[in-house]
Amino acid sequence: MIVVIGSLIYFWREHLPIPFLNSNPGNSDNAYMENIDPRAVVEVKRGSIKKTVSASGYIKPVNEMYLSFASTGTTGGTVEKILVKRGEIVVKGQELVKLEDKQEHLNYLKALNKYELAKITGSPSQIEEKKLTMEVALDRYESKTLPAPFSGKIVDIFVEEGDFIEGTRDVIYIADDSSYEVTSSIGEIDILQVAVGQKVEIELDILKGQKFPGTVAEVAEYARIEGGVVTVPLTLRIDQVSPYFKPGFSATAEIIVDMIEDVLIVPVTALSTSSRGSMVLKVDGDKAIPTPVNTGITDGFYQEIKNGLQEGDKIIINNYQINNASQGSRGGFRGFGGAAPIPMMR
Repeated sequence: MIVVIGSLIYFWREHLPIPFLNSNPGNSDNAYMENIDPRAVVEVKRGSIKKTVSASGYIKPVNEMYLSFASTGTTGGTVEKILVKRGEIVVKGQELVKLEDKQEHLNYLKALNKYELAKITGSPSQIEEKKLTMEVALDRYESKTLPAPFSGKIVDIFVEEGDFIEGTRDVIYIADDSSYEVTSSIGEIDILQVAVGQKVEIELDILKGQKFPGTVAEVAEYARIEGGVVTVPLTLRIDQVSPYFKPGFSATAEIIVDMIEDVLIVPVTALSTSSRGSMVLKVDGDKAIPTPVNTGITDGFYQEIKNGLQEGDKIIINNYQINNASQGSRGGFRGFGGAAPIPMMR
């Protein structure tokens, strides 16, 4: 029986990657671990950390509009002429589509002639009357022509010459492609970290690897439920526009909610955390000593270290070694001061 037990102990020591041993059989807090690979040792350095919140959505021009003749005040009519083409760049006020307007043109000319005559022979009240009549006729005449409300690109045209249309029917989709934004939404927990003016890094699915800078332009004052999940709408302004942008392209964004520079950082895998705080294994000569540290923000890959370590210190990168070295039979840390140093593998 003694020979069998001795053989099992030898097997555990030689073959298990992280055997549990007691340097003092009477003190379980002195547990330590052998066979730490020197390749798992890293040096504490200074660096930067960006804490981000992810969002996704679709891009669209900041200024875009579906145009109809309802905006001009007419009830509709027959399309006489389309004055632009898809993809054409237009300027504000440029005529885009014209309805048949012979009757309106005639009414305007008659009213204009009467106004000019009244200015010669009429009384002040007659002049004012004819002037107002002429202006109303001019408005009706001009309402038969659809102008561009702003400078931009004609993205789409929904009518053809000869079509009879109602005034509310969409005629043209115009967009200013010099500026784009992302319409998105974010969960109710993450929204507490987001604010207007924060910097954003935006990536389009069709332009993988290329990031575009941006800012949080708007955070909605309301929440909505999407598939049982509460979200808050966001608008993210893209500061740099690519000629490859098209309305409706999908995009992902990383909103920078916190950022620090020139601080001590360690890989998150080097840390082990319990209710008592965080700990790393600090290398001292041929031993690795469990060392408590105070931490700051993390980006999911690196963790800020506020105190407990110095630049140039060496630590073990694998936190599972801390857990195996410092956990008791009931789990959890036995105490930052109770665990024995861990011999380094030669």
